[in-house]
Amino acid sequence: MSSNTPSPPSVTPRSLTRTALIGVIALLLIAAPIAGLLAWEPVEEGNVKVVKKWGATTDTVFQPGAHLINPVSQSTVSLSVRPQSYTMSGKSTEGAQQGDDAITVLTKDGLRTDIDVTVRYRVDSGKAVKFYRNYRTLGSAEERLIRPSIRSVLRTEAGRLPVTVIYTGEGQTKLKAAAEKELSQEFAEAGLILEAVQVRNVELPSEYAQAVEQKEITEQRRQQKKDELAVEELEAERKRIEAQGQADANRILAESLSDEVLTQKYIKKLDETDTVYIPVGEGGYPQFVRSLESDGSESSSSSSSSSSSASDLDSASSSSSSSNDAENTTAA
Repeated sequence: MSSNTPSPPSVTPRSLTRTALIGVIALLLIAAPIAGLLAWEPVEEGNVKVVKKWGATTDTVFQPGAHLINPVSQSTVSLSVRPQSYTMSGKSTEGAQQGDDAITVLTKDGLRTDIDVTVRYRVDSGKAVKFYRNYRTLGSAEERLIRPSIRSVLRTEAGRLPVTVIYTGEGQTKLKAAAEKELSQEFAEAGLILEAVQVRNVELPSEYAQAVEQKEITEQRRQQKKDELAVEELEAERKRIEAQGQADANRILAESLSDEVLTQKYIKKLDETDTVYIPVGEGGYPQFVRSLESDGSESSSSSSSSSSSASDLDSASSSSSSSNDAENTTAA
């Protein structure tokens, strides 16, 4: 071997320890972020997470927020606690099931009726563990609990009501109240909260629906005639009151028309018009004169003309009398 070849470094226990320590630190630096990511368990708003350990459900429930778990032994299952709705309807576009999914019931009088209903509910966050142990998912709860329960309650309650009531607002309110009362307890035991039962539509048998429609038409016509009669009666009453008022007014007017009042009214009319009719009396004749409100000159002229006419009439009268006297003397 050449004397220039370097000798291998000596391995001491101290150097081995240092190497091992560096390896552990490097491993921790790599594993720590991974472990942190695996242990990080955030819960979004509107959800809760049920904690499981070695695959078994525990009594721990994570509420919305940030949480940490042991990624080796623990896992979680997310459940929505937002409001949910389950609809059973005769219209395929509305119900949870395809096709006609309305609830068919038999009324008290033996007629079959279809009812559309919607159940509004949500998971109780405080009983999420109970719900998960019983049903696991919302779909399972709808098929195993909600669907059969609402059918049973509506069929029982509808059997107590005649068809003439079940389609009215009162009848639907009774169905709703009965369903909510019965289902609330069942839902609470299953870890659910019942928010509302909505009876959305009651489909009557076609023959009965036609009879109801005809009855409604007849009732509307009867009400229309009744309204028309009421209007006529009111109009007749109005006319009677108007006639009575006119008669009372005429009576009061007749009682108030004394000679003095009539004279006053006559004088007032003379002041309101330019031409008046003045009766002279027995053997007299009508004369048309101007109002005293006319021009003073016209009044003076009229007065002069009237005086002249009167003088002429007096002269004519005197001449006539003289002639008559002369004739009488001659005859004698």
